Amino acid sequence: MRSILAVAIVAVVAASSSSASAFSAFAPPSSYRPSSASFARRTASRWNSKDTGLRMSDEAEEDEEGGRRDGWYPGQNLINVDKEIIAFDELYMGSSKDLVLFLPNLKLGRDCNQADAVLKHCIRTGRNFLSLDYYARGDSSGDIMDATLSRWVEDSITMLVNAARHVDHGRATRKAVLVGHATGSWVAVLVALRRPDLVRGIVGIGADPDFTEDLVWKSLSDEDKDTIMTDGYKEIKWGKLKETYMITSNLIEDGRSNLILRGGKESLEIDCPVRLIHDLNDAEVSCDTSLRLAECLKSEDVVVSVPKGALTGVPDAIDQCFEATA
Repeated sequence: MRSILAVAIVAVVAASSSSASAFSAFAPPSSYRPSSASFARRTASRWNSKDTGLRMSDEAEEDEEGGRRDGWYPGQNLINVDKEIIAFDELYMGSSKDLVLFLPNLKLGRDCNQADAVLKHCIRTGRNFLSLDYYARGDSSGDIMDATLSRWVEDSITMLVNAARHVDHGRATRKAVLVGHATGSWVAVLVALRRPDLVRGIVGIGADPDFTEDLVWKSLSDEDKDTIMTDGYKEIKWGKLKETYMITSNLIEDGRSNLILRGGKESLEIDCPVRLIHDLNDAEVSCDTSLRLAECLKSEDVVVSVPKGALTGVPDAIDQCFEATA
């Protein structure tokens, strides 16, 4: 198994001029407060002001000079033009131009160990941090029947454009390092393809691009496939762990329009540093998937690591992405 893969460099992709102008600015943080137990756990478990010296608040507090205080601001929201809520958490570090956006997997959302580990690293290194729940996932609003990769990519771009405004394209004229967990890695690649001007680097944890077609659809019986396409959805047990997932026809069909592993070597116009970390013992997705993704990237700064442990090496990978674009 190869642990390091480098591919030939090509010209930098021109920055897209598209924007998220169809979306509003932030609603006041206090206007939406998730009442779930998971929110309380996130607030309690992620933050210890004695350890960090920073503040935790659910309001945009001001310092003595009228600016926003550095600190942890959980349970905020962004409201789209269609009145849907994107729930997110933020670590605000006003003096830093470094930003990490955590993109969650299909099932857990932003309330997960992976997000916690990335947040704690950002606290240690003094970087800004954002994590969101996708449309119709976690604390965000929306109809699960309409939840698709395309919508989640749009949500992620909206967050990058509207949040952490003091990080205005940061260093290397780009805004953030994207850390994607499983499906979040697929979302991260799609964001980088659409808006390369926003992405300084990508860290993928157990990346599963094209999973709707290569992993889910191929594993289903003809009967289950017919049910999904006829009724519009079906709850299925998938993978070695037999986790239950709601699979919709919209998710499958939209996934087919966003497949990224079909083009072959150097087919993805991404030039930023990429670090792909895949647990050798991943029970759901083979580490070969990360190797396939690496082969498809045009960037020459691509490293694939296959440790025994999904979080091993994530902090170093984040640091490497920032150092390469300093």
